[in-house]
Amino acid sequence: MTNIETPGTGQPGVDVKQLHDIARGYVKTALLRTALELRLFDPLADGQRTASELAAHTDVHPRGMRILLDALAAIGLLHARGGGRYALPRGGEHLLVSTSPRFFGGAVRLGASDWEWDAQKHLIDAVRHGGTVAATHALTPEFDYWEEFATSTSWFNNGAAELMTEQLLPWAAERDSVDVLDIACSHGSYGFTFAKAEPRATITGLDWPNVLEITRRHAERLGLADRFRTISGDMFKTPLGGPYDLVMLTNVLHHFSQEEATELLRHAATAVKPGGRIAVVGHTTDEDDTPHTNPLPYMFSVIMLVQTHEGETHSVDTYKRMLTDAGFVNPTDHRSEAAMHRLFLADRA
Repeated sequence: MTNIETPGTGQPGVDVKQLHDIARGYVKTALLRTALELRLFDPLADGQRTASELAAHTDVHPRGMRILLDALAAIGLLHARGGGRYALPRGGEHLLVSTSPRFFGGAVRLGASDWEWDAQKHLIDAVRHGGTVAATHALTPEFDYWEEFATSTSWFNNGAAELMTEQLLPWAAERDSVDVLDIACSHGSYGFTFAKAEPRATITGLDWPNVLEITRRHAERLGLADRFRTISGDMFKTPLGGPYDLVMLTNVLHHFSQEEATELLRHAATAVKPGGRIAVVGHTTDEDDTPHTNPLPYMFSVIMLVQTHEGETHSVDTYKRMLTDAGFVNPTDHRSEAAMHRLFLADRA
């Protein structure tokens, strides 16, 4: 995207090319979504291919394939070679090929899903209303969107599950037991990553029953079924059982206002043993962030605006204040280069 500087301000300006790029940004999304649905990049993992070869491989019209390939090359997702051949860009073998453990297809199935696209069409209504106007939204009980979310585990944690495990293992080693509650567990990656590294850990996952069916399958695939149990229901109202040594609440609090998020943390606190710990993960802003210097959390708030009633990205200070207000002490925050989200740890006095 092109940014020109506004004279005398040192701040980025705007030009016609930038506006054209934004207005037609949906075309790039459609190109990526289409190519991934066709598994177009898979045969390119073995070497360069022509448009006719790829058309035959994917059973599509040769003209459509040629136009698609050239457009993908135009936005940097392919390299156009001599002789009408196409090749993967650097890193494409990891992110674009469906057999790779880092395949980005799951993220695109969610971020470019029909539901998310349709929600953004009502952004103007959400702005006027101050929150979602959709009859079915992110907090609708047993919403099937979260089934797809739980299925797409390979991309989601962005290093945050490993960061959490790394920070918690020394603490867990000093405890007599390591019973874990993962609230809104979804795919279960946070609890399962920890359990693989800490053999004494038992994981209880709380989510809607339709989501927990998928979480169970992940536990079985990872060989953790014997250390995984479930609680189904509303995370605000359902009795949590326990008490537990550790409660996880990952990528959840941005769906709520500060007041609602603190209420959920108070509910979670009732299930933590004295001297136990809570681990929270989420999108954040820092005190010195601006939309220009760190655009991602501000753009994420737009997603929350159209999908939830009062959700948005919260600041680091807000997370720590919510933890303290909920009865936890010694809140700390942690980040790594590999993790897109921030980790917060706090103790139960």
